[in-house]
Amino acid sequence: MVPGALFVAVPGLRQDGHRHAAAAVHRGAVAVVAERPFDPALPADVAVVLVDDARLALSALASAFHGHPSRSLTVAGVTGTDGKTTTSTMLWAAWQAAGFRTGLISTVDFRDGETVVANTTRQTTMEAVETHRRLAGLRDAGCTHVVVETSSHGLEMHRVDDVDYRLAVYTRVTSEHLDVHGDRDRYLAAKARLLELAGSRPDGIAVLDRDDDFAYPRLASIPVATRLTYSAAGAAADLVAEEVSSGPQGVRLHARTPWGDAVIALQLAGRFNAGNALAALAAACSTGASLEDAVAGITRLARVHGRMERVDAGQPFTVVIDYAHTADSLEKVLTELRAATTARLWVVFGSAGERDVAKRPVMGAVAGRLADQVVVTDEDPRHEDRVAICEQIAAGAERAGAKRNDTLHVIPERREAIAFALRGAQAGDTVLCAGKGHESSIESGDQSLPWNERDAILAVLSDGRR
Repeated sequence: MVPGALFVAVPGLRQDGHRHAAAAVHRGAVAVVAERPFDPALPADVAVVLVDDARLALSALASAFHGHPSRSLTVAGVTGTDGKTTTSTMLWAAWQAAGFRTGLISTVDFRDGETVVANTTRQTTMEAVETHRRLAGLRDAGCTHVVVETSSHGLEMHRVDDVDYRLAVYTRVTSEHLDVHGDRDRYLAAKARLLELAGSRPDGIAVLDRDDDFAYPRLASIPVATRLTYSAAGAAADLVAEEVSSGPQGVRLHARTPWGDAVIALQLAGRFNAGNALAALAAACSTGASLEDAVAGITRLARVHGRMERVDAGQPFTVVIDYAHTADSLEKVLTELRAATTARLWVVFGSAGERDVAKRPVMGAVAGRLADQVVVTDEDPRHEDRVAICEQIAAGAERAGAKRNDTLHVIPERREAIAFALRGAQAGDTVLCAGKGHESSIESGDQSLPWNERDAILAVLSDGRR
């Protein structure tokens, strides 16, 4: 807080900004935006503006304060349950290859052209003030195009209401964050807000997954100037992936598009990345990139941190890091790795505390059904009992046939769990470490403990070579 500042009293899930207004005034705020009067009243020389929704006000104020930066940019919002970060990064790569200086705001990193800085905030979509500050910085640096990975949280909490999205790009919508949204329909309603924002422009563009039986009918009913669909499963769509083949080194597909056909050889593993690539192609080519440039950019992308990321220290088995933290994403990744594994498939994973509880046994059941060895561990327990979280997951795995201390192991300490799996792995095995991906901390109680999944794996593999 600096002298002369405006303080916006935003009510949150755990803190209410109204309780901190007096302290803000004491530190120099000269005006307060709030949803209700203060008792006792603030000093008479402090202006108090009452609004119906402080978050809506904060969004409009943040955009205006930074000079409405998104109005000077071609902004694409990418949302969905899984694949958001990969698709966002693919679109950044496609636009860059087409000669557009492109910014990226994603769960993993912030990019200004080729400059990359890790996102350590643990947020996909930041508060409105920070979002518009970053957009203004990218505008001032000379970017013309920006990809904003956009979460359901950010949409539900009005953090991006005043971002002038031209494109709304959707990956598959399954089920996540029901602790915030309540149910799957409200979760989809939050996601649909992105398309409503893009649809308000006369030149708005929607990119929709035609294979998504849950989300597509709702999203397709929202008016927008241009609607493009894509399919990696053979549905009738504007962009279609044909002859898809997948292996440990990447994915190859023939893309049929409105701008011509192309063979795409992705360096990213995972058959599901065929759909992500089509979504990125649709967004890039509909905004001026040539098909040739967009394909070149996407195929040059070597990796997305924490997404199907291989760790190779010379060991005779495969180790993969992935951010999969829903039942659907875990099933996709395990299915992909199952097909590429000649021996046993291991999975090390957990589930976050103070988040969707219902998904825990479902994820356990997926692991118990698809993996040969299931190791249940910490993710981010926060203020929940980490052992209780693990047991909820393990119960689902047991119902799917996993046997305790045989094919199912509960090891709450994540470093120990990873070591257990890596030391038990043999030639031809695959070990998937899921849930943390790129994240640089583990949230436990009131602590944020430093964490690097790749370093933890390499430490064990290095010990094994000595």
